Amino acid sequence: MKTRYILSILLCLLLMSSILSAAIQDDQPQNRRRTRENMRTLWLLRMTRVLELTEEQTAKVFPIVSRIEKEKSEIYKQIGKQVRELRLILREEEPDQDDLKSKINKIKELRNLIKKKDEELEARMEENLTLVQRAKFLMFSANFYRDLRDNLGRARIQRERQRQKIKK
Repeated sequence: MKTRYILSILLCLLLMSSILSAAIQDDQPQNRRRTRENMRTLWLLRMTRVLELTEEQTAKVFPIVSRIEKEKSEIYKQIGKQVRELRLILREEEPDQDDLKSKINKIKELRNLIKKKDEELEARMEENLTLVQRAKFLMFSANFYRDLRDNLGRARIQRERQRQKIKK
């Protein structure tokens, strides 16, 4: 058990460093896709550790979480596309009102799909976790991406400092 814990920590650190380095590098689509995949993997590993999942729970939860997170990722891509198109419409001198309504409705619809996926995930987790694990899952979900965002922000600041030192 202790070895498994140490290995999971080392794996998390390795993934976190690869995520941070990929995020710091250029924003090529392939790097962004790899970064998202690494973040999803890190999320699963950290969740497993935080919730102290049994092997049986892990076998049930991983496929569910992976599927839902991939589906959400695709929905977020669609939202991004719709937002870009909305920006183009808004740049026009006289934006077409029907186009605006259409884009707004599409974005709302996609956001509702995200909410439904989150509700599906919570329902599935409820089926497979104990009450204590469900409480930990809610806390973990609320904190993971915020902490990751903070770490990425610190890495970007550090990168800027390094660039400024090199320029001097």
